[in-house]
Amino acid sequence: MSKEKGVIEIRVAGLSEGVHLYDFTCKATDFKKPELAEPGFCNDICVKVVANKTDSEITVDIETKTVAELSCDICLAPLKKEVTGEYRIFFVFGEPGSNTDAQDENYRVLDRNASVIDLTEDVRETLLLSKPLKVVCIDNPGCSVYHEKETGGDDKEKNAKSPWRASLEKLKDKYH
Repeated sequence: MSKEKGVIEIRVAGLSEGVHLYDFTCKATDFKKPELAEPGFCNDICVKVVANKTDSEITVDIETKTVAELSCDICLAPLKKEVTGEYRIFFVFGEPGSNTDAQDENYRVLDRNASVIDLTEDVRETLLLSKPLKVVCIDNPGCSVYHEKETGGDDKEKNAKSPWRASLEKLKDKYH
């Protein structure tokens, strides 16, 4: 049975110690599972991988970046938004199946004889986790109300003089 080649793989056989940089470009359709096409990842996906190999482990930092085509949660207007994600994985050299129960999913045991590390599933999950939970457009004034805006001095003064803030301060003084 032959194993299918992953979309994002790093060759570790013969890899020297030190920091190694990799750049990949792929599409959501390259991944076998359809979840990436659903949230609108139809543009190129740029993946930067930094692998730092030492004598006992390989630390892999994954950074994903793409432009997702989404729709506003309020007015349903289509919009494009740049989404980025980061993930770090530690591959510790050892025997397969040894002591993996006590470790979390960011620590994985890697056989010293392994030739490649397949990061396809980790990249896919990083992309899915980078999708914003709430998408609001800034062009529509009705939707932009929900954006967090930097408040100026006037808003701070209004909040300081509000009745609820005064009662909150009284409670704070009473219990401290």
